[in-house]
Amino acid sequence: MLLMKHNHYMKSQKLISIILSAAICLSFSACNQGSAGNTQTESVTQAAEVQAITIDSTDIPDYNSEVFGSVKLADSFVQLGNTYRIKTKLEKLAAGETVNIAFLGGSITEGIGGTPEECYAKHTFNYIAEKYGGTANYINAGISGTPSILGNLRVKRDVLDKGADIVVIEYAVNDGGEKMYQESYDSLLQTILSHENEPAVILLFNRTKEGHSAQDYMKRLGEYYELPMVSSTDALTPALDSGALEWSAYSNDSSHPNLDGHKLLAAMLEYYFLAADAAEKDGEYVLKSEGLYAAPYKNALMAERDYDNSDSRLQITSEGCFSAQTSAAPGFTNGWKYDSSAGSEPMTFTATGNSLFIICKRNNSAAMGKLEVCIDGKRAKVINTNDSAGWGDPYAYQVIKWQSTREMNVEICPAEGNEDKTIEILAVGVTDNP
Repeated sequence: MLLMKHNHYMKSQKLISIILSAAICLSFSACNQGSAGNTQTESVTQAAEVQAITIDSTDIPDYNSEVFGSVKLADSFVQLGNTYRIKTKLEKLAAGETVNIAFLGGSITEGIGGTPEECYAKHTFNYIAEKYGGTANYINAGISGTPSILGNLRVKRDVLDKGADIVVIEYAVNDGGEKMYQESYDSLLQTILSHENEPAVILLFNRTKEGHSAQDYMKRLGEYYELPMVSSTDALTPALDSGALEWSAYSNDSSHPNLDGHKLLAAMLEYYFLAADAAEKDGEYVLKSEGLYAAPYKNALMAERDYDNSDSRLQITSEGCFSAQTSAAPGFTNGWKYDSSAGSEPMTFTATGNSLFIICKRNNSAAMGKLEVCIDGKRAKVINTNDSAGWGDPYAYQVIKWQSTREMNVEICPAEGNEDKTIEILAVGVTDNP
């Protein structure tokens, strides 16, 4: 298989040609296009600076072609990106060194619709570990229902502090298209790419049954940062729109792949690794100093109850009427819970930065209460954790965003009339990017 590599993505052009012998199908179902030696040409969305890449047909990823024979893996290949970081990490693994492989995202990454051992993240990890040898460590940092806003706040704790060398990011289903999501996703990429061990980043885009996907602006960011991009949206949509594929073959609900669907996502990622293997290694990757959307939340500090005031951006002075968290939210077990027996004194801290987040447990329940956040003695926000969209999940509420860095004296207490309600603060987030 001959693939034409390009370093940049342009939505309007389809300039990569994939030349196939009659023995090879992009759908990887039975081929019947003619006798051996005949060829056919298909396209993948890409653009300029072409370099030929040859993929051995015997390495083509395996998945349920009886179910997904109308889906072309090549259509999931959006962009090869700069190959320096990914090839450096894979060379390290092949040389017998230890490489940590992380998957960051929402419920699809967590494995909903599959199982912990039968999800796209674990399938992809197993493929890499088996193919390249060495010692590979698996990090699944998926949390159901969470967008890149929370992902950006927790990426240091859940991914970077664990030494991630390769990071697959999946947020296209959980993110919206508003500015807040664009800025958070941009900040997340800047945070990971600027980390000292120079992780390789791969962007994965999915869709819902109804067609929602935030991949358009995510693709713009992928182009801007020259990152690998894989889109199940681009591969599934033509087959779904034509009626050649029913959504129920891929998913048992409106968004989560079923067991076969998870294998298909893994095959799409494996297809990217085949292309990366076959490509030349680019020159050293140079990270752009500024984000496409300003990256206002990059390098965020997220503090839980065991935080030791070691960062000048956040100094907690009193827990007030909040004590140790007694229940758990997915991914968060070390926060604060309002304790009516502890009096009425507020939690107080000093935050220095351009933005403040309070991460709370929310639920669709009248038992959940409101908390009031005051900055410099003035009410800045009332957070209602009785949320119709909640199900016991962690949610990052932005209290305020400034155009410049400033010091904030913060107080948090139950809102008036909520003294008998359940209020749980899972973490506090501060960013300092004027």
